[in-house]
Amino acid sequence: MRVIVIVIRGNIFKGACIMVINADKFISALNSNEKIPNLTIAWGDESYYKDIIMSTLTGKVFAGVPEQDRSIVTFEQEVDFSALREGINTYPFFSGKNLIIIKEPELLDKEKKNAEGISDKRKNELQEFTEILSDVPEYTHVICLCGKIDKRLVFYKTISKIAVVVECTSIKSYSLKPWLDEQAASFGCRFEYQAAALIMEYMSIADSVPLLLLQGEIEKLALYAGDRKIWTAQDVAEIFSQLPEVSGFALGNAISERKISKVLELLAIERKKGSGNFIPVLFRVGFEIRRLCKVRELIDAGERKDMIAAILKMHPYAVQLMIATCQHFPLQALKHCLVQLAQINMDMRKGGRQWVCLEETLLELFATTVK
Repeated sequence: MRVIVIVIRGNIFKGACIMVINADKFISALNSNEKIPNLTIAWGDESYYKDIIMSTLTGKVFAGVPEQDRSIVTFEQEVDFSALREGINTYPFFSGKNLIIIKEPELLDKEKKNAEGISDKRKNELQEFTEILSDVPEYTHVICLCGKIDKRLVFYKTISKIAVVVECTSIKSYSLKPWLDEQAASFGCRFEYQAAALIMEYMSIADSVPLLLLQGEIEKLALYAGDRKIWTAQDVAEIFSQLPEVSGFALGNAISERKISKVLELLAIERKKGSGNFIPVLFRVGFEIRRLCKVRELIDAGERKDMIAAILKMHPYAVQLMIATCQHFPLQALKHCLVQLAQINMDMRKGGRQWVCLEETLLELFATTVK
């Protein structure tokens, strides 16, 4: 379950009950001038959301207060409980508000367990940490930013009843469209259908989309487009060309389009970057062949375009292009290519001919294509 929002009398931050909310909803609530919670736990692997939450909370807590008068105390990894207790309970005479920021506290690290579970020392530390955060005065706001949190701990079970718990989870490429639309709208613009689809394709190889990096590229795109309010696929291609994901996409795209000379040219460019670049290239080629294979299998099984898009979690426009491409690749040839790529992967430690073997494997695949 991705989102649970408790709304009480129009204020989603009010009331002593469990409140779990995703980052988008939380940021929207802050920007709608909801009452700021005194205790916020923001956890997850997406730094983009954590950065926005921290800057937005800081701005809201100290609205109209000069920076030199702001009372902000930051703890990173190791938390001194005496200093934390003092920072929370000391009344700030200049600003009228305290902001306590706790970044990635080690005692909440889910990985830091021994073979027998949580040590007695850590249990005591968690108990003290929980007690301190359970008693935050009205003039203090605490935000705790952490990558992982163990929901089985007494800490989570206790704190989630009195804090707003914000899930800062990463976005997958197939769920990126609303975020892209929101980013374009912030500049008073919008993406063409093919432009948004192209970005989603660029990011499809990543386990999770690097939102901070992507936001920077969109800012460049806004400058590049100038007064134009509609951003095209050509605009995206021009601005995003230097991203590592895009160079990989270009290679995968050349394979799908059966552009043999372009594939060999791109492999030669990647080869010049050094032997350490072979594994990412092999992974990108394997990703593309595996996806072609899956699409071809679904086509042969009689699945429609919308069903293929749902099963593979791809943008419909990208699926449409891949369906056209797959007509030129026999399924058995794609499966044989995957076996050969797996063999290259196993033989990598021997060194020597891996780049040549990759070229030969792709040339063999291209030799089986039909017009």
